Amino acid sequence: MSHMPESPMLESSDIRIGLIGFGSWAINAYLPALSLIPGVRVAGAAGRSEATRAAARDALSREALVAADYRDLLEADVVDALMLAVTEDQHVEVIASAIASGLPVFYEPPLADRRGEIKGEIGRLISATQVTHADLELSYLPVIDRAASLLAEGVIGVPQTASVTMTSGWGPIDGADISLSLQLIPWYVDPLNRVLGRQPRRVLVQDGAGVAGRMQSRALTQLDYGGVWGAFDANIESVGELGAWIEIGGSDGDLRIDLFRGELRLRSRKRPEWRDETHLARQPHAGWPGMHESVQAFIDAVRTGNESRTGSAVMAGLHMTGLAAEESIDSGTWAVVGPAPDSGRAP
Repeated sequence: MSHMPESPMLESSDIRIGLIGFGSWAINAYLPALSLIPGVRVAGAAGRSEATRAAARDALSREALVAADYRDLLEADVVDALMLAVTEDQHVEVIASAIASGLPVFYEPPLADRRGEIKGEIGRLISATQVTHADLELSYLPVIDRAASLLAEGVIGVPQTASVTMTSGWGPIDGADISLSLQLIPWYVDPLNRVLGRQPRRVLVQDGAGVAGRMQSRALTQLDYGGVWGAFDANIESVGELGAWIEIGGSDGDLRIDLFRGELRLRSRKRPEWRDETHLARQPHAGWPGMHESVQAFIDAVRTGNESRTGSAVMAGLHMTGLAAEESIDSGTWAVVGPAPDSGRAP
């Protein structure tokens, strides 16, 4: 059953944002994106350290509530929506509390940093009665929308192969309880799903170089889309540039996308020479390509009461894909992407 939020509609002048977590991500990504949206203001912030609270007092208006305990934002009638920027070990507690508040919630995946907790958190998410928005910035890129439109028009014929590749120099988390595939599937497989207009049915993880725990430095995750063979190749100890690329091979042509640069290349049997297009995300980027678009989508959802494209049903499917990847790592073979757990709500 798809999630139908019950959040009330709000006039644009009513949007008061509460930030939970006030580190570099909130400062460099959330605040710049919010500052460009008319009728939105940050009315409160919570930070665990005195340094983060001092930064909030410096950055926000004198009237803004700055608290040490994030629950003060949930209890005080000072905000209309929440944006979370906390470390992954806090995700379960803070996301759960935010959902329990009934306020619209903007959060960063994954829902939990431990495998055994994820199904329960999926159930909590799809039981939410308010708007929930996962900050999957790359899924909101204009170049992704353009590529999805071209495939739907049949410009390269029937898709046959598809891949998304990401490289970074972040390095793995030693001792992590989740794999690289589960960690990154929401961020990088969702853009591929959107271009193809479908979700994978099963996955096979070909484990790469690892560290202690479940996390790897590199992993190749095969994706069976039912008629389209896909792959997610992730390398977080790359010596190359930070970036992400999608390639689609069709019966009548090929399509390539550079997500960070907003560049699209296209060729077909009728026009075999490569054609280049550029579809930039809003400039300058607020911390990450697509952040402006993602935050705008959340504010639009708060105003209308309708979920964004990264609402609870989509995020449930992406986390279930990640859990199938974990199962594949343990079994060494293909794992079916199961249905999300029942929300427990009456239809």
